[in-house]
Amino acid sequence: MTHNNHVVPAHQTAAASLDLMPFVNALLSAKWILAAALVIGAGMGTWLSMTTPYSYVAGSKVSIVDISDPGGVSPDDRRASEVLTLVEHGFVMGTTRDNYAEVMLARLRSRSFTLHFLETHNIYRHFYPAKWSEETQSWKDGFTPDIGESFTRFRDEIRMITVDEETDIVTVAMRWQEPTLPRDWANMYVDTFNEYMRDRTTEEVVRKQAFLEEKLRQSDVVEIQKSIYRLIEAQTAIMMLANAREEYVLEIIDPAARPYRSVNMSRKKKIVVGGIVGLMLSVFAVLAITLLLQLWNSFQTARALHNQIATRTDIS
Repeated sequence: MTHNNHVVPAHQTAAASLDLMPFVNALLSAKWILAAALVIGAGMGTWLSMTTPYSYVAGSKVSIVDISDPGGVSPDDRRASEVLTLVEHGFVMGTTRDNYAEVMLARLRSRSFTLHFLETHNIYRHFYPAKWSEETQSWKDGFTPDIGESFTRFRDEIRMITVDEETDIVTVAMRWQEPTLPRDWANMYVDTFNEYMRDRTTEEVVRKQAFLEEKLRQSDVVEIQKSIYRLIEAQTAIMMLANAREEYVLEIIDPAARPYRSVNMSRKKKIVVGGIVGLMLSVFAVLAITLLLQLWNSFQTARALHNQIATRTDIS
């Protein structure tokens, strides 16, 4: 039996080793540059950690209350259903939709409710603390906050509304530079929205009842009067339901709690990451420069060899 042992020539091994030596030598020669880059990167990380404020996030988990049957007052379940008309369905069932949850989410994110929340709780004073006087509880020198800028900042930087696609649980979260306000804002946002939708429903019911009572006085037809009475009864039940249920639209599953850790990277981690990034960038720069120099030297050598061969050819 013969064994074919492939032996790598010594000169090939030496050549393979020598290929890496310029890079190793370059790194050793640039050790002080690498050390300086490490220190500079750590310094940048320290500067970022000192200038970037901590951010805290607190969220309240809620569920959108299903009101597909508004208090059990669907027109089909009322007496004398044989005389029901599209008008009755429109008055009672018009408050519900197939995409009811999507509509509530849209209103929860809407500009009108957001501005209502900012105005109701005077969130503006936290956006312009230098212009607000805690002693007088008023703006200094007649200052007026920028409503558009405040809304944009609140929408893009502070408020976060997410929906779990599997459970349909909605999380209303807030982000701020200290831990107490995000908790308070998240809970207040949910409570304020319930009150906002309750008031909206109440106003709509009052408007519909006034319209129905006016039509009742104008009609002499008994069947129409019965239909109108059913509609008034349904609207009264809707108002009672809205006022009796505290969590009218959003049912609180887990209220927001005070966060004890920031969502930012810790100060020590920023310093370490800054140092590592600085070191890696400097190593990459040294290796890239060495590689470019090697390529340039190879190009110059090949060019000189080509010129030498061309000269010999001309002489011959």
